[in-house]
Amino acid sequence: LIKMRWPEGFHCPYCNKDRYCFKPSKKVFECYHCNKQTSVTSGTIFHRSKVPLRKWFWAIFLMSTNKKGVSMLYLQKQLNMPHYRTIWKMGHKIRQAMTQRDGMYSLKGTVEADEIFIGGKQSMKTFLEEGSNKTPFLISVEEGKKASLRFVSFEELETVYEEHVLPALQKKVDKGSTIKSDGAGAYVKAKKKGYKHNRSVYQKEPEKTAEHLKWVNMLTSNLKRFLISTYHGVQPKYRKAYLAEFAYRFNRRYWP
Repeated sequence: LIKMRWPEGFHCPYCNKDRYCFKPSKKVFECYHCNKQTSVTSGTIFHRSKVPLRKWFWAIFLMSTNKKGVSMLYLQKQLNMPHYRTIWKMGHKIRQAMTQRDGMYSLKGTVEADEIFIGGKQSMKTFLEEGSNKTPFLISVEEGKKASLRFVSFEELETVYEEHVLPALQKKVDKGSTIKSDGAGAYVKAKKKGYKHNRSVYQKEPEKTAEHLKWVNMLTSNLKRFLISTYHGVQPKYRKAYLAEFAYRFNRRYWP
């Protein structure tokens, strides 16, 4: 692990100096220049965790490679963990790392874009008393060659109007790309933002719009099936993390 993190030798993350001493009792490096102590796991999701790294790596492998995702109860049994709360926290830290990693990349070329709503059924009484329990997201899907798809991205939205949709689109899609959308007004000014715009308006023939955004519709269906079958629904404050897990695993389906 030390060689993987510092292939050219230890450098203090605080002052970038390379003079240090290693303290075996605490398993930390102490910088001679600033006297700060650093462990090999500091600044990572493993920092200050009492769970063995081997179990961490096994959990990451299972969450990253299982096509349908894995529940935390399943992970608890596989890793032989006594406390559910511990494995639950591990799962959310892994999703946080997935979110950060996918945030480093953007989509390009021909990209299908649409708004989706994530949330369960709600009675009219609950809706009137508590408001909507659904969370809007922008789903963007990069098309590949020969009628295939490459990557997907999700961005949480405040509303599905132009002032929130276009900034989310700019965040994840490179300028110069072709945006394929339905007739929603949120994308009308996409050309002014540096995109090519392929808009589908078939109010009386919705099946044509569905074909226009076929990859968006397919992935949305797969996503909702994943959330319901594996996790049986997700609380609003965690939805962004679970969508990031779905996107991370899908984007690496050929490169585990």
